[in-house]
Amino acid sequence: AVLDRIVYEEIERRRAAPESDRLDILSLLVSARGEHGERFTDSEIRDQVMTLMFAGHDTSTSTVTFALWELAHHPDVLERLCDEQDRILAAGAPPTIDQLEKELPYLDMVVDEVLRLYPPAWIGPRRAVRDFDWGGYQVPKGAYVNYCSWASHRLPEVFPDPEAFVPERFTRERKAALPRGAYVPFGGGRRVCIGKRFGLIEVKLVTTMLLQRLRADALPGRTMTVRQMPTLSPLGGLKMRIGQRA
Repeated sequence: AVLDRIVYEEIERRRAAPESDRLDILSLLVSARGEHGERFTDSEIRDQVMTLMFAGHDTSTSTVTFALWELAHHPDVLERLCDEQDRILAAGAPPTIDQLEKELPYLDMVVDEVLRLYPPAWIGPRRAVRDFDWGGYQVPKGAYVNYCSWASHRLPEVFPDPEAFVPERFTRERKAALPRGAYVPFGGGRRVCIGKRFGLIEVKLVTTMLLQRLRADALPGRTMTVRQMPTLSPLGGLKMRIGQRA
């Protein structure tokens, strides 16, 4: 209700006083016109904005948060990640997209393992397009069928010692050898997340720039409980001690 009020008020404000030089997504949605001059309704814009806020923002902050938690509890992984940063990147300089996608392989492995343990969109709704049998069950056409990556990413026959944080399980060779559908933090098939590449770049960029400047240490004796709605996040937030990188 709070978000609805904020979004609808902002839509009303943008409609009343349009600014042609504003190119943020909300302004673009408000000013968009079809070939016959039709425009989005307020509720259609609201739906798009809500989707972007949760699918394109909440998921990324969740992943960065869980990455900091795991790195704080695995100093050997953190040291190797920082060594890679220092070797590839100029001191304190933000990485380029090309570097993020091609030149930081251990960062790839760390992010992949974080997404395995904590897939932000941990459950996905689908609908059967035809009758079929699966595992001894008959599923009728039109039935809703959910997949749960939180569960499938923890299958011990696919990921040995599944609760352990082991980035090395995602070397290029081992990742390529995974069964189809075993690792789906962004969904799969024709419904794979349209923002997959953007999301990965965003998470890697933010994580890298944080680690270039700061250290996030776990507080002694503090545990974490995962909250599973609407996207995965630490229940009650995640308190850590932040300091400058030595």
